[in-house]
Amino acid sequence: MTTDLIPTNTAPETIFINNGLEPVLAEIKRKVDEFSPDIETDKGRKEVRSFAYKIAQSKTFLDKLGKSLVAEKKAEIQKVDHERKRARDFLDSEKERARKPLTDWQAAKKAEEERKRLDAEFQAAFAEALEMNALFDREKELKRKEEEFARIEAERKAKAEEEERARKAEEEKKRIAKEAEEKAKREYEEKIKAEKERAERLEREAKEAAERAEREKKEAAERAEIERKAAAERARQETEERIRAEKESEEKRVAAEKAAAARLATRRNHRAAVNREVLKSLIGLGLSEKQGKAVICAVAKGQIERLEIRY
Repeated sequence: MTTDLIPTNTAPETIFINNGLEPVLAEIKRKVDEFSPDIETDKGRKEVRSFAYKIAQSKTFLDKLGKSLVAEKKAEIQKVDHERKRARDFLDSEKERARKPLTDWQAAKKAEEERKRLDAEFQAAFAEALEMNALFDREKELKRKEEEFARIEAERKAKAEEEERARKAEEEKKRIAKEAEEKAKREYEEKIKAEKERAERLEREAKEAAERAEREKKEAAERAEIERKAAAERARQETEERIRAEKESEEKRVAAEKAAAARLATRRNHRAAVNREVLKSLIGLGLSEKQGKAVICAVAKGQIERLEIRY
């Protein structure tokens, strides 16, 4: 292999040492610096291609010299490989630098051709656009009307959905209140029944005790009877008082639950009404229904600093 930039009789051991490549690379760099072809002529462009090819040959030549030296001196392979890579990188860079005028010229020519093509396409498209302008205007007006109809339909649908949610919430509130009332009534009736059975059992036991006392001790019958009646009366009064207190407590609890449910429903209805008003305003400002709802949710969660909805 021959190269015009590096002597073919160059011994690898004389260049692949510390700074051994410098004279060779510096000479090639000098030749690249001095190379100034006329890129506007075919001859000049051919000279650029030829010079860049010579640099590439020099890279291959140096690389092969390095390989031969590695084969002969395996102990120095790491240093030689480093110098080979440095030479390849340097010569690749110099090759690109030497070829840059041709590369730039080709890129400029390609850009000019692309500009002319795009200009021709633009002129054709402009002529077609003039012909289609009237049709475009009609389609634009039709699209505007379709979008307006879609917006009105979306608002109607959103309102219907909100009313349906409110109706279901009201039904759910009534169902919960009814179940709570029925549960309280059952529990109250069960307590009354249990107290009645307990009172009957106490009265029965008292009567049996009285009869037993009368049989055992006749002379104490009157006093035992008086005591039995007094005990029964006290038990009855205590039972009635306990039942009355429990009934009042249960009635208060049921009333409190109903009031809480009513307050919750009122609060939910109020918040829903305010949110609908805010959503309507946001849609009026140009947001879609989905975007408006996303904004309302973000405000409600406190994700937007210094912004809140007053309910």
